[in-house]
Amino acid sequence: MNSKFKFTLTSLLLFISLISLAQTGVIRGTVKDAATDEDIIGATVRIDGTTMGAATDVNGFFSISKVPVGKKKVLITYVSYKVKEVEVTVEADKVLEINTVLEEDKVVLQEVKVTASRLTNTEVSLISEIKASQMVVNGISAQQIAKTLDRDAAQVVKRVPGITIVGERFINIRGLNQRYNNVMLHNAFTPSMETDVKSFSFDIIPSSQIDRLLIYKSPSAELPGEFAGGLVKIFTKNIPDKNSLVLDYGTSVRQGTTFGDFYQPNQGKNYWTGFNNGYYDLPQFFPSNINVFLNNPAQLEATGRSLRNEWTTNRTTATPDQRFGLTGNYKFNIGKIKVGNVTALNYSDSRTNFLIDRNDFNANINNTQSPIYFFKDSQYSRNIRVGLIHNWAFRFNDNHSIELKNLFNQMSNSNFTQRGGRAIEANYNPDNQSFNQVYRGIYTGQITGKHSFLKGKTVIDWVGGYNRSNREQPDYRRYRSDVDLTNGSKTIYVPIGTAQAFYLGRWFSEMNETSYTGAVNLTQKIALSKASDKEMEVKAGLFYESKDRSFNGRNIGYVRGNNFSNELFTGSVTNLFNNINSTTGIRIDEQTNPNDSYTAGNRLLAYYANANIPLSKKLNIIAGARIEDNTQSLQSAFLGGAKVNVKNPVTSVLPSANLSYNFSEKMLVRAAYGQTINRPEFRELAPFSFYDFDFNVVYEGYTGLKISTVNNFDVRWELYPTPSEIVSIAAFYKNFRNPIELEVEAGSGSLGAKTFIYQNAQNAQSAGLELEVRKGLASLTSSPVLEKMSLLFNAALIYSKVQLREGAEGQSNNRPLQGQSPYILNVGLNYNNTDKDFQVNLLYNVIGKRIFAIGFEGYPDLYEMPRNVVDLTFSKGIKDRWTIKGGVTDIFNQAALILQDGNQDGKFDRKTDEVMQSYKPGSLVTLGFSYTLSK
Repeated sequence: MNSKFKFTLTSLLLFISLISLAQTGVIRGTVKDAATDEDIIGATVRIDGTTMGAATDVNGFFSISKVPVGKKKVLITYVSYKVKEVEVTVEADKVLEINTVLEEDKVVLQEVKVTASRLTNTEVSLISEIKASQMVVNGISAQQIAKTLDRDAAQVVKRVPGITIVGERFINIRGLNQRYNNVMLHNAFTPSMETDVKSFSFDIIPSSQIDRLLIYKSPSAELPGEFAGGLVKIFTKNIPDKNSLVLDYGTSVRQGTTFGDFYQPNQGKNYWTGFNNGYYDLPQFFPSNINVFLNNPAQLEATGRSLRNEWTTNRTTATPDQRFGLTGNYKFNIGKIKVGNVTALNYSDSRTNFLIDRNDFNANINNTQSPIYFFKDSQYSRNIRVGLIHNWAFRFNDNHSIELKNLFNQMSNSNFTQRGGRAIEANYNPDNQSFNQVYRGIYTGQITGKHSFLKGKTVIDWVGGYNRSNREQPDYRRYRSDVDLTNGSKTIYVPIGTAQAFYLGRWFSEMNETSYTGAVNLTQKIALSKASDKEMEVKAGLFYESKDRSFNGRNIGYVRGNNFSNELFTGSVTNLFNNINSTTGIRIDEQTNPNDSYTAGNRLLAYYANANIPLSKKLNIIAGARIEDNTQSLQSAFLGGAKVNVKNPVTSVLPSANLSYNFSEKMLVRAAYGQTINRPEFRELAPFSFYDFDFNVVYEGYTGLKISTVNNFDVRWELYPTPSEIVSIAAFYKNFRNPIELEVEAGSGSLGAKTFIYQNAQNAQSAGLELEVRKGLASLTSSPVLEKMSLLFNAALIYSKVQLREGAEGQSNNRPLQGQSPYILNVGLNYNNTDKDFQVNLLYNVIGKRIFAIGFEGYPDLYEMPRNVVDLTFSKGIKDRWTIKGGVTDIFNQAALILQDGNQDGKFDRKTDEVMQSYKPGSLVTLGFSYTLSK
């Protein structure tokens, strides 16, 4: 061992020994105004004779760690207040609390006024907002989001207690199906981006655009009345604290996809932008109904050839995922008006290749499986996202402000599926293919204002908004071919007489939805008596929304010509479509039905009033009622052509009460009751049937759906050890009348696709417990490593039971609500070294099995099984401007699995029970950086 190495090792050991012998403690506490008892923000707290110190946050809280033991003098200063000196004795490995007040200095020569915008995107500010709320609410801040590799809002919200995500897009709260949850963007409803699901698609908002998310779980008169699990409010970034320009770049490698073969059809020019370039749109002069040309073979042939008859793919290599972001933060003054602007542009391009087993079975008799088919899919998807946020804020003075908020996102998803395997009952070996392209876009624009009068006694806030969303599915093509296993030859399936588009055909659809929103709220504080400083807060308001949707679909197939050439059966699909004619080739055929299109609208006028009454110094109640006048309408037609005209005017009176009792400044308990509703979604009312090639199912609406009514009961105990920490335990109970669920239609699916239909159950109950812990470890240990760590833990246990409607006796008894998980668990461990600007995060998530679709007698319910998901992420700051960020998500890469307990023994065994779907999404390794140019 050389002398240089010995010296280095000895010095290192000596340094470690000195650190371990150093005895330190922690000084923390709160600083308030002696006269008003209000928190003082920005007061300086320092140890006399040292450089050690801290500033109080938005709650007047401060904390100074690693203070050497012994007697110390703590100096607390703030502009226009007298200096406060506190003598303390610091003990080793202990936390010393100082809760004190500052007195105003009467000898002030000149008034000094300090104004600042309240930070809303930090853990401290978020927990402060949760604590101040009179409702049961959870949330997540931009600061916590930054600790993960979450790319969009869908991934962000699953970190919140009681939250799960379905299909990587839709939110479940407290185990309730996405239909029972509502979403608002800046206090206005979000538009729908889906045709089949009553939910906002969370994957449309990149995580970098989020300031904070709040999830309200108890009703209140001031909140919309249509939710049962929870109401999510998404706030995008708005007022910056400094001028800056931030460039973000990241790249990812996905296990099983990246650098492997990737198949994708031609997409035309500028496809990389994520916008529909018209490559697969119907031609401009395409006939509105092909059947008008049935007696005109030449015109039929010309019509068939006018489409892009490209039914093949190109083989490429799956490149690593790419993500770019550019964010500008600006603040300046126009005269006396303070102006802020946040503009962010995001772009991402990612690919996946999933190998998916999709199966179906008949009834399991005597513990013997009866398979219908075993499909093996190779699914190649490319996802492109473009997002823009452009927000302005104008602060005229402390009492008046106006904000303009704009959010636009565009997504493109290209999906090619190659299907093999075995169709047992139909007795063929498939070589089927589908080509699916979906474009989704959303724009939401809002102008909001807040005005304070009479020294804050009267506050008026208002919002006006416009939303537009669209979903285009141009040329969803699929065809079936059969493989002869003896020689490997393929035979393309071409129907006779009438088209069967799900075997050989194409689907074109477009949805457009617009809505206008307006709301105004008045808050008035009223003194309860002259002798007391108690005030009652009365709040009242109006809300109006007008929403319209149009949906149009074209279902086009192909049939054999009069003298069809048998050679086309065994040729390539390209050769088949090179022979479009009414004699020896194939002929285009319209299969569009009257129920393939619909128009719908919704008019909602809501008005409410509530009162926030301090019954005592510690006891507070908010009670009120909300009235919602709603008219839902839909126009379509049944398969035979009979008109459908749905019009449902309903007036709902929704009472609510929230009670809170503060044991101390750090501990309180809440109790709440409220009635809410759940309305059918447009698509669920429409008599529209849609074939989904991937799941091999048909989705169908039901015009007779009823509105669902929910009674909600909540109680929660909360502890706030510090402004950045929270411990809470909650219990809830919900009673549903006419809950809406998705069922497998009895008798469907023999030799083919099952039919999923929306129906009402009679009643249901749901009850659960929730636990949340956000706690730093500094107060629990003197370890220099552990004191930089914090713990995030939340869990939910949920039980529910459904009472079946008349006529649904064949369904399973005592089953839970569809989509509900019996448990949800999130655990996170964060290491944050602020001195070195380095952090590491370990995150774990799992949800219990939940019903994917409700079965019938002889065909048990389908369950989505648990997946253990572990993410490891890190970030490292370099010289103020650079940040390196990376990690591995979904380390275990467990299979996404849907099972059926065919033998109905109550056990879900992946080896012996029916596997309906199984695939591994692949671990994702990510590395990126951000560069900040600040002024």
